[in-house]
Amino acid sequence: MSFLLSELATRFDLGLKGFPEAEIRTVASLQDAGKGDISFCTGRHHFSELEETKATAVILHPNISEQYQGNALLSENPLLAFSKIARLLHPEGRKPAGIHPSSLVHAEAFIHETACVAENVIIEKSVKIAAGCEIGAGSFLGEDTVIGEDTVLKNNITLHHKTVVGKDCILHSGCVIGSDGFGHAHEEGHWLPIPQLGKVVIGNDVRIGANTAIDRGTLGDTLIGNGVKIDNLVHIAHNVRIGDDTAIAACTGIAGSVNIGKRCTLAGQVGVVDNISICDDAHFTGQTAVRSNITDPGVYSSGVLLEETHSWLKNATRFKQLNLLFKQVRDLIKNRTDEAGSGQ
Repeated sequence: MSFLLSELATRFDLGLKGFPEAEIRTVASLQDAGKGDISFCTGRHHFSELEETKATAVILHPNISEQYQGNALLSENPLLAFSKIARLLHPEGRKPAGIHPSSLVHAEAFIHETACVAENVIIEKSVKIAAGCEIGAGSFLGEDTVIGEDTVLKNNITLHHKTVVGKDCILHSGCVIGSDGFGHAHEEGHWLPIPQLGKVVIGNDVRIGANTAIDRGTLGDTLIGNGVKIDNLVHIAHNVRIGDDTAIAACTGIAGSVNIGKRCTLAGQVGVVDNISICDDAHFTGQTAVRSNITDPGVYSSGVLLEETHSWLKNATRFKQLNLLFKQVRDLIKNRTDEAGSGQ
């Protein structure tokens, strides 16, 4: 599959600089690109690579287009334009419809005739799989699970009973959706498990990375909104609610009954304590610990910055002394105030 540079400019409403008849066949990085490739440059820190690239064309922001003398497509968001062009040039292949004979499908399950079920899949009673779905090898779909149109489950995915997945979703290998939440009652030094009676409901156009776990609700449901993007190795606990178009990076942990708004971003290793709410458009940098409600949109950070070990150890020791230092300063201020009040 190939397109002229002018065809790509028209299709995606991009500016064009250079030879309109240049033929584009695939995408590549600036370093690896050659004839027939298109790449992108997001800023001045990539200028050295831009000067040396052998790409047929590059996607650039208009503000830096003068720095490049070759063919270019101009976009206010070069990464977004690159993503759209890459999807056009490299469409996802679809597997042929049918059920592999090694799979075990309950007689009362419904699988649309256009769906594909690969090897060694187990599908339990009353499962519903809509048109165009792909169920990867070794996956398990528990009783009453529902899968929306054109959703793809990669290999070795577990969906526990009553899980609902919307349309156009992709779940990557090793996902476990709908396992029991971590709910226990304490009794005389022992823990009594609380029945987890809810389910997980996932919206449309959701992406979930490899080995991510999302727990079912205790009574109500765990809810993942439309357009949510979740990275690998993320844990989402019971009764969490995540708003539309929120993105969550790897190794993030979200405790139970948290409400996260729309269009939020949680960078790698963010931790969120239980039973708090986060407003729309809140963004958290890596390793931030979110311990209270967030009511105002913005960017939030926490944690201790990296430094040389010897200096870090000294500062860590002093940090432990902050409470004592605070009390000493407080007492000193109080004594001076008392002395001033007594006229001494």
